[in-house]
Amino acid sequence: MTQRKKIIPAKVWLLLKLLLAGCALWFIYYKISSHENSHDYLKQIGFAVRQPKSIVLFFIVILMMMANWTTEAWKWKLMVFKIERISIGRAIEAIFSGITVSFFTPNRIGEYAGRVFHLHEGKRMKATFVTIIENFSQLLVTIITGTIATIIFLKTNIVLSNWLTFSIIIMLISVSVFLLFLYFNLGLFEQILLRLKFSEYWNHAFHVFSLYTSRELVNVLMLSFLRYLIFSLQFFLLLKLFGSTLLLFPSLVMSAMTFFIVTVVPTFTITEIGIRGAVSAYFFGKLTSDVLPVLNAVFSLWLINLALPAIIGSIFIFNFRFEKTER
Repeated sequence: MTQRKKIIPAKVWLLLKLLLAGCALWFIYYKISSHENSHDYLKQIGFAVRQPKSIVLFFIVILMMMANWTTEAWKWKLMVFKIERISIGRAIEAIFSGITVSFFTPNRIGEYAGRVFHLHEGKRMKATFVTIIENFSQLLVTIITGTIATIIFLKTNIVLSNWLTFSIIIMLISVSVFLLFLYFNLGLFEQILLRLKFSEYWNHAFHVFSLYTSRELVNVLMLSFLRYLIFSLQFFLLLKLFGSTLLLFPSLVMSAMTFFIVTVVPTFTITEIGIRGAVSAYFFGKLTSDVLPVLNAVFSLWLINLALPAIIGSIFIFNFRFEKTER
């Protein structure tokens, strides 16, 4: 039997985990404390939660947050199953700690590390590629729904020449179709990467792109659509909580436009809330002159769907399997 020993002392890894958790919590505190009109926001939320109906809406939104991230955890679990069997509980820990680490990285790339360090050491590179595929499914849903919303938006809110409108629509549909093609032909990525003459270690990791059947990819895509529906309805309920009188369908169209633009614009998570606010104010400004409920809903959605899970995830960081070993 081979013996394995730790290369780096456990105290060093504990210090690193404390540092990661501390940085994430500081980023959350900084963003909340520096939020523009935070005093007015607190007054608005205080007034809202004093209404019995609003309290019900608030708790529904919280429950939907749990449903949102549990769906994400289930989706990740289904995909990681190809390389390592994990429980839904461990998948949830990985998702929440991924949110925590992503807070101080551009475009949330730290999310990958936050997830894969819950897996065994030798499978982390494969798990990183699996996570990329899984996130690609969510990106695909955002782009498809954003394309549909853009078509509606161009027809109802923007006056452009017919040829320019047609060109934009054709371009967006073409991008969506192309991404769908790539998603259901992931094996092409493995073939391309193998031709680049990487080491055997990398070639072995690239094989994950060929592990999934079309049926499995459809199931993952449907779970991504479910997640998208959940947080879209969360946003609508928060609009209602802050007194908005907007109807469901126009709100879903404008929120789809907001999610679409925010997704394609590179950001740090710490600055994302400002971008979301500006983008949502522009699109919802086409429906109403009172954008305060919209801005409050955007900030609340950020708090509930990202800041709160990141605080929870700071606990799960201590379950990271950082320790490297040697035989």
